[in-house]
Amino acid sequence: MNVLEEVKKAIVKIQPGIDADKIIPAARFKEDLEIDSLSKVEMALALEDALDMTLQDAELEDIKTVQHVIDLIESRLKVRNA
Repeated sequence: MNVLEEVKKAIVKIQPGIDADKIIPAARFKEDLEIDSLSKVEMALALEDALDMTLQDAELEDIKTVQHVIDLIESRLKVRNA
């Protein structure tokens, strides 16, 4: 599974019209992608549905970049698949 692609799909779902080429690991949610805290929650819900996992609100508070989300999901997948 390509986690970056799943994150891109979730972001495009909550931010219609966003340039998918801007969604790179180093992209910052607020500054680069114009995603506010409510949109981050919506993105997390979309990812939860797509990946069949739960992301905690406390975990989302510290997420600043796309890479942070990728790392969080990959760590969850490792635990789940262990």
